[in-house]
Amino acid sequence: MQGMYTCLKRMMGGDMTMVNKIDGQLEFFKSKRGFFGDEVAQLGLKNKEPAQWWESYGGEHPELQNFAIRVLSLTCSSSGCERNWSAFEM
Repeated sequence: MQGMYTCLKRMMGGDMTMVNKIDGQLEFFKSKRGFFGDEVAQLGLKNKEPAQWWESYGGEHPELQNFAIRVLSLTCSSSGCERNWSAFEM
């Protein structure tokens, strides 16, 4: 979880008010309170891609919704790994 909070602080530009707000909203998600615990939202976990799920069901917590979609929209890169492996090929 520490990595998630490090990412959160960076993505919020160090705005601790926003970090605290998202942290509070995260408790609703983790404990499945509010619409996060709704039967439709729970079924959506099985039927939708993660970013699509957040777009559909995260509206009660817009700051957390925005953060989740931003994180899920990040692209992954293996270029760092490829550089490391190419060193072994010498």
